Amino acid sequence: MKNTLKGALAASCLLVLPVAAKASDYLSIGSCPVPCTAYTWAAGVADVINRNVEGVQATAEETKGYIANIRLMQNGEMEASLATSLSAYEAYTATGNYEGTEPGKIMAWMSIAPVAMHILTVEGNSVNTLEDLKGKRVGMGQPGGTSMLDADLLMERIAGGDYEPFRVRLGDMTDMLSDGNIDAALWNGSFPLPPVIQLAAQRDLKLIPVADDFFEALHADYPPYYRLSIPADTYDGVTEDTRTYGLANGLVISSDVPEEQVYQMTKAVFENLDDLAGMHPAFAAMSADTVLNGFGSPLHPGALRYYREVGIPGIEEFVARTSDD
Repeated sequence: MKNTLKGALAASCLLVLPVAAKASDYLSIGSCPVPCTAYTWAAGVADVINRNVEGVQATAEETKGYIANIRLMQNGEMEASLATSLSAYEAYTATGNYEGTEPGKIMAWMSIAPVAMHILTVEGNSVNTLEDLKGKRVGMGQPGGTSMLDADLLMERIAGGDYEPFRVRLGDMTDMLSDGNIDAALWNGSFPLPPVIQLAAQRDLKLIPVADDFFEALHADYPPYYRLSIPADTYDGVTEDTRTYGLANGLVISSDVPEEQVYQMTKAVFENLDDLAGMHPAFAAMSADTVLNGFGSPLHPGALRYYREVGIPGIEEFVARTSDD
């Protein structure tokens, strides 16, 4: 394996191995720019692995983000990364954004937290259903981001090309909504989203629900999307659950990493979730009931072995559903 970490090891004391350790294998975990949540997650997982798995030196890798992570893994420059479950599925099957790449190389590892499609607008405009987005000014997310790809899929099904896209960051989109410069905004992310909290404090926020028939058709074409709700009172003024859909925000790993190593690393993470929760609250909600959420690609054999050993609910159904046979 390659150790592609440049400066990130020096940036975080969490990633320094004890002097007594004799690391023989390097595991670079791709994340995103240092201030983001994914970097915190990657650093926490790396720390747990370093303290509990003999012979492995794990490091959090600062990257440009999830799309870049998959490319780096496909090129053999990283062994694991944070990614959405849709990216994992497309990378494994060499479809969609990864058409023409080598299939079967990027395998599911563990889901950490859900991301939910937010269809945002404010009181006083005419957007009340998905169908109302046709012909409107719609914030889509910034180029190169996975959320923009999700927004593109949604709008293609609803409006074809009959809408005006604004491809900017979430914070810019919420400002534009507040000022009346766009009619709606789309963002697939872990809730609550700070810019949306701020928007709800300024304007009467509306979250547009996703109907069952739309979701079922979408899920048939893109199995990693799964049904979930944004709970009532997540945002001020939104007093009912909002039915939507989302993906898993989790870890993927190269098929080249040895089975025993992945087994030991998976075991280390699950036996230290309390420690990880002290680093970020997303790990407090992670459990046997959530670890498979959203994945449509097969598990790495080392992870599968551990999940079978501890009796993860639905593991055999998951294996049957994601099998290449």
